[in-house]
Amino acid sequence: MEGVNTIVSKAVGGGANESLIINAIRRRGPISRVDIAKLTGLTPPTVTNISSKLIENGLIHEYMVGEYSGGRRPVLLKVHSEIANMIIVDIRSKEMIGYLINGGLEIKEEICHDIQHLKEEKILSFLENTIAQCYASEYGKLALAIGIIVRGPVMSKEGLSLFSPSAGWRNVPLKYLVEKQFQLPVFVENDMRAMALGAYHYGPYRDIKNAVFLGVGGGIGSGIILNGELYRGLGDSAGEIGHTVVDVHGPLCSCGNYGCLEAMASESALVNNMVQSITDGECSAVSEMVKGNLDAIRPKHIYAAAEEGDPLSIRTLQQIAQYIGMGAANIINIFNPQLVLIGGGIVKGRRFMEETIMQVIKERALASCYSLTRIEFSSEGRQDALKGIVDVVMEGIYLR
Repeated sequence: MEGVNTIVSKAVGGGANESLIINAIRRRGPISRVDIAKLTGLTPPTVTNISSKLIENGLIHEYMVGEYSGGRRPVLLKVHSEIANMIIVDIRSKEMIGYLINGGLEIKEEICHDIQHLKEEKILSFLENTIAQCYASEYGKLALAIGIIVRGPVMSKEGLSLFSPSAGWRNVPLKYLVEKQFQLPVFVENDMRAMALGAYHYGPYRDIKNAVFLGVGGGIGSGIILNGELYRGLGDSAGEIGHTVVDVHGPLCSCGNYGCLEAMASESALVNNMVQSITDGECSAVSEMVKGNLDAIRPKHIYAAAEEGDPLSIRTLQQIAQYIGMGAANIINIFNPQLVLIGGGIVKGRRFMEETIMQVIKERALASCYSLTRIEFSSEGRQDALKGIVDVVMEGIYLR
């Protein structure tokens, strides 16, 4: 097989139809030529001719024979998993995880660093070191590109992280800095949009053309799919649902406003509310779990205490659920989507929150919108985000 860069360059050089077919195969594969034609709108002869060239170039291969449904059994196509190794770094609020992933979405290596309490310069240093560690490995040496997931608004084309609350930085040119250091193309996306892309292209929601993916963790954000495409907005900042105000008298948010959804309903808000309640004299098993050290309280303690029947933990989760319901109702009223998928760490408390969330949505969303919208929950947020950034990198590689 020819060198990786040569193969991909050949495949991309063909044009828009080649890209349509490659994208269909990598997102839906294994897939038959007939189904590719239906999905892309290309004629069967066009699909056959282009797929033959892609097989010849080593980019895809005939994987297996499909199920019999009358007539000839279809031959299914799949991308060659080893033709597009990439380095992915997920910058979370408390940890940074580096991955070596191939074109078949297989994780070959994984590196994790604790970055809790670190700020801009240290985090950037860890980013450089994490990529260098990945790049030094056998698979890393074959990497075609680097993908970075970061919290907060991002100008994806420029690779500019506008604001990351956990990192404490503003206007950091991640793409420029990393490309300068490693001489590889770099693609940057925010975690919520990456999650939306991953869930949409690789999850059970492929046939839904209008959906909003609401992520609730240390912060709150959303990824918006409109007419089958990720909606980015004029300034590439669409989806910041966490910074819509739901209580003008609410607490200060990291963005500088008061009463944002993120300040009222995120896992950070969950912890803050629990700490305040215990400080005010209420009893909770959470206090015992952390031996009275309220600074040590984490969301996991509240979920665990709720599972044990702790009344304060259950009540605190239900209070948070009311605001999540408000946020979801606002999304439904604005976008009238087929699906609102709620994900993120908060889903660990789902059984104590779902009824409240659904009740608030029913009360606050317009009936004409709500009656058409599915509300679902997903615990696959981080995996979806990983698949999403891989999708961004793969598309970038093929379109370069």
